[in-house]
Amino acid sequence: MTLSRRDVFARGGALGIGMGATGLPFARESFAAPRRQEGNNKVIFVTHDDNPFFVPVRTGLEQFGELAGWETQWIGPPKHDEVATLQYQLDAIAAKPAAVGFTRVNTTQFDDAIRAAQEEGIFVILYNTASDGYQDLGVAYVGQEFIPAGIESGRNAAKHAKEITGRDDGIVILGTIAPGHSALDARMEGARQGIAQYNEENGTSYTTEDMTTSTDPAEAISKLDARWAAGGEDIVAFAHADFVHWHTGTWIEQAGLQGKFANGGFDLVPGVLDAIENGVAQWSIAQNPYAQGWVTSSLIHMAIENGYPPFSYDTGAEVVDASNIGMVVEREAQFEG
Repeated sequence: MTLSRRDVFARGGALGIGMGATGLPFARESFAAPRRQEGNNKVIFVTHDDNPFFVPVRTGLEQFGELAGWETQWIGPPKHDEVATLQYQLDAIAAKPAAVGFTRVNTTQFDDAIRAAQEEGIFVILYNTASDGYQDLGVAYVGQEFIPAGIESGRNAAKHAKEITGRDDGIVILGTIAPGHSALDARMEGARQGIAQYNEENGTSYTTEDMTTSTDPAEAISKLDARWAAGGEDIVAFAHADFVHWHTGTWIEQAGLQGKFANGGFDLVPGVLDAIENGVAQWSIAQNPYAQGWVTSSLIHMAIENGYPPFSYDTGAEVVDASNIGMVVEREAQFEG
């Protein structure tokens, strides 16, 4: 049974290895496609952070797996933990599935596990996060291209900062829950580029400042409070590399800061959608997590059942704001449970 995004908040834990669960290409490379052994219909996805963002990913895996007659498993730590993720990957390999879907959130730590799986004849594909150099491992990737997505977020940050504050200068805070996470770092770099582009095109002079936040609401709000107390009058926007614009929206409401600065980020967890509907967040950049489950699974099927090499697939950078929030809320309700 697929858990809803709200169930993920409530349960607070990862699934064990023994628990069964029932665009456009952007890379030129094609990759080896080992056929599955007769009778092996197990496919395991390992995440680095089993947070509500991944509910549609898991749904895509499980829905495709049911059609394909697979035994699917979804496992990973309940919060971002690279050491624990590696162990989950090794446990998945030990279970000897036909295929695994891994995330690769840095450029080195998971490479030996990927190679070990390949040496065992297990088909490996990356989803959600790949990190630089993944092509050298002979794997495809299904997920967002992070620099272009970050540019889109940065341009939105500057645009909404201007609309809300009327100022031509000030600081855009670039928030991240996990410094060193390759996807988040790349989004932040893209945001810097997008803000610089906006400055050049519009005669503004917005600058940026990095800030470490948290997925925990109380911890995130405490950090936001501290930064505001240290000089909030200079801030024109918060542009998160993740979904902490949800918690920023809560803080805005609690502190009575509506209309003081812009607020946005990435992904479509329920709190983000609520924040945009309530006007305490202005934008979010989506990446079609359902495709990261379904398309990844379809590429696995194409490889292990039919021998066709997979390709990498960009799941996009959909801009969600006041103009389309109603439609998006209706669409995303399928993952609420």
